[in-house]
Amino acid sequence: MIEAVFFDAGETLLSPQPSWSEICVGVLRERGHEVTVDAMRAAWVQGGQRFVRAADEGTTFSLSKGESRRFWIGLYEELLDVVGVSDDEAAEIMYQTFSDPRTYGLFPDAVPTLDELASRGVRLGLISNFESWLRDLLEHLDITKRFEVIAVSGDLGWEKPDPRIFKWALEEMGVLAENSVYIGDSPHFDPGPARAVGMHGILLDRHGRWAEFDGEYPRVASLGELPQLIETLG
Repeated sequence: MIEAVFFDAGETLLSPQPSWSEICVGVLRERGHEVTVDAMRAAWVQGGQRFVRAADEGTTFSLSKGESRRFWIGLYEELLDVVGVSDDEAAEIMYQTFSDPRTYGLFPDAVPTLDELASRGVRLGLISNFESWLRDLLEHLDITKRFEVIAVSGDLGWEKPDPRIFKWALEEMGVLAENSVYIGDSPHFDPGPARAVGMHGILLDRHGRWAEFDGEYPRVASLGELPQLIETLG
């Protein structure tokens, strides 16, 4: 029987609004650079591999403010290079923009899903690769109190896919892995490593990016599918 559901944060419950790409384009247009949203989205697909490379190399990106800044500035510089923009200050402005809680909002299916699970007596937790200011962001979005356990890599010193962050959250919640679910948007960081510690993993694929991915776990297109799905698990 499923007793607890743990969520990823970024791109699962919350995201920059209206989107990473649209905000980047807005920043660049204010600085006189004409870049299309489609071009920026394509750059993000390429730049997103930077996270997987970092994990494969054993490099972290959220455990300190300095480490985070170096990683993200490097990523934004890579995006600018892909879209052909030369601007020495743009990466810093993008970093400051995406470090501001006011840039973010909840996905429309987030609160209804949390409410539905809570009404069924399911305990809720969060496990995220994020800098420590995620807690400020959760307060800004008024969802902190919905979670019994909040495991943030910037606080704990471990980043997914490191099993320690999952095990810490399970121990704090006081539930067995086999009675728990973890859902997130990346096969590499979310359902895969969750399954490795004995949890039920679910891949959230809002944009159909993983249609060809063959994982040993369910894939859903929205959080709204989650309450019914977990009834089949356990």
